Amino acid sequence: MSFEFEDHHIMLVAHRGLAMDYPENTIIAIQAALQSNADMLEIDLHKTRDGQLVVLHDDSIDRTSDGSGKVKEQTLYDLRRFDYGINSNPRYTKQTLPTLDEVLTLIKSSPQLLLIEMKQPKNYPGIENDLIDKLNQYELNKNQVIIQSFDQNFIKQLYLQHYGYRLGVLISKKRYWYKMPSFKKIAEYADYVNPHYSLVTEAFMKKAHDYGLKVMPYTVNEKSQAIKLIRIGVDGLISDKPHRLFC
Repeated sequence: MSFEFEDHHIMLVAHRGLAMDYPENTIIAIQAALQSNADMLEIDLHKTRDGQLVVLHDDSIDRTSDGSGKVKEQTLYDLRRFDYGINSNPRYTKQTLPTLDEVLTLIKSSPQLLLIEMKQPKNYPGIENDLIDKLNQYELNKNQVIIQSFDQNFIKQLYLQHYGYRLGVLISKKRYWYKMPSFKKIAEYADYVNPHYSLVTEAFMKKAHDYGLKVMPYTVNEKSQAIKLIRIGVDGLISDKPHRLFC
């Protein structure tokens, strides 16, 4: 699958599931994404106090649930007592915190690719081993999974372990507004360089592609911005509403 626009083949990535329509990173948002025209599902990972990998963007549950506290300080049982839909949309209350196991079960029988963002991996020593063990357990094709992070050293270390999964580096607006990333260095260990959409220029695209890096900017929710990015050569678009981006 890939979306075609003016002869450009573009991967559409569902950011935290269909986060524009459903509570982000919940099973209902993920299922909707897997039933949509999206080519790829993007999720975020953290680790609980009892070592469970859970799907959540923040390192705390304050913003997205009716509970509070850091993920790493609570057990999975504790975290699943709260509602992860109530703060987003009253229609989708009683959403529990998803585990990576639940997402891998869904993606295993789906055609979409899975883009996993490792959130603050320094806070969770050994989380890369936990992730790889889970991916091996579910026997996903390595071409179906991409692992990305803002932590470039973390991604480099994954590469050096020769796990065989495609890897990506996220590029923040704050860090790179006044300078370009080192595409040459990133290309030594990564396959994707995924920036905030405001950083993408023709010069950015040329340098990335010169080093064989694919570019999927985040978070693109406006049609006009999407068209502009496609015309300067991006390989994909990470969006909260990929199914409605060109409506």
